[in-house]
Amino acid sequence: MTQSRIPSIHDFADAEHFVLEDVTARNSALDPELMPASAEPRNVREEVEIRDRVRGRTTLVRIFEEGWADIEVVRRRHRTTHYRIDLRYIDAAPTMQRYHPIRLLKATGIAAGVTALLSIPALFGWLSAWTVPTAFIATGITAATGFIAFYLSHEKIIFRTLHGRAETIRFGAGLGTIRRFHKLVPKLVEAIGESAESVTEQTAIYLRAEMREHYRLRSVGALTEEECASSTGRILANFDQP
Repeated sequence: MTQSRIPSIHDFADAEHFVLEDVTARNSALDPELMPASAEPRNVREEVEIRDRVRGRTTLVRIFEEGWADIEVVRRRHRTTHYRIDLRYIDAAPTMQRYHPIRLLKATGIAAGVTALLSIPALFGWLSAWTVPTAFIATGITAATGFIAFYLSHEKIIFRTLHGRAETIRFGAGLGTIRRFHKLVPKLVEAIGESAESVTEQTAIYLRAEMREHYRLRSVGALTEEECASSTGRILANFDQP
């Protein structure tokens, strides 16, 4: 009489699929369709905190040795965004967009010129009932328009996914913080380049993995439904290319 025994998980080590309680699972260790998973981020390689006191915004970036980056943006002491990015799927070439309110800058220049003209009578002692109040008003307008122009002037730094072109890392650098962001960008670019060394050479496998990363970013709120759908369409288009 043949003795029977309960099979263990070791009996299926060489199987591509195995069934437990009528549930079929894929043996990921033997699946050539999967990218190797990134190691859990534990070791912080670089930590940069940039405070923009004028706008009440603090940006905290942690770059991990394992090829991840944490992005956290806090506004007025309330956390607004916090998500984790797998750098293997990020394009190392960011785009930078500068914005300056030209009309406000021109208005500031005009107000400053009027203030200078109104101050000439005061230099020669030609004061009247209207020169001093008008000069104060012009000075106030100059200061107000100058501050608003300073506040609105900013630069956007955007990192996108390699094939999906989804905006996954976005920095808003205002005047006063642009230099610090410019010092941060090369560190991110270097980390992205190093993480790319672990990427598989098989394009189809990478594209599938990048698509899964887009779905993950959507689930954590880093991408909207529309952004995820658009980027997924771009990735699918790459499958048709020779």
